[in-house]
Amino acid sequence: MESWSAQLNTKIDNKLETVKEKDLRFYRIDEFKRNISRGDLFSTTCPTCKKEQINITEVVEKIDEAVNVPGESRREYDRLIGRISKHMQKEHGFYAPYYFTYMYSFIGIVAGVVLGLLLIKLNQQMKVEMFSIGFAIGLLPSYVLGYLKDQKIRSAKKLM
Repeated sequence: MESWSAQLNTKIDNKLETVKEKDLRFYRIDEFKRNISRGDLFSTTCPTCKKEQINITEVVEKIDEAVNVPGESRREYDRLIGRISKHMQKEHGFYAPYYFTYMYSFIGIVAGVVLGLLLIKLNQQMKVEMFSIGFAIGLLPSYVLGYLKDQKIRSAKKLM
């Protein structure tokens, strides 16, 4: 007997046979299918995953309409995939590729700019050099830390 997630993934494949590959990527169909499988796996221990199974089943019934026709079905699908992705990230530790690299780099850029401005106050004659040093001190370590954390996520096979 086929599992609940395998049946839904097969149904999605059948309903979206004629849809272009570009549209499948745009609407994150592969991510949706992976999250259906994860939701099925975690539904025995997670009440949120169990509750979302009802919503997932309803959306899968009209997924061809959601992909091909703008309107209520598409908004419902978009909200569902966002809600499931956020839940998988928050509760089960699945992250998008390069999530921590981007997040830590942004924080490093902000910290580097602040540090660069503080260094400019210390030495007014070398403004560009001081700003560059502060920016590099902020960005480089944060990028490396984010990259290392992303590698841990990859090795644990926790990519969204």
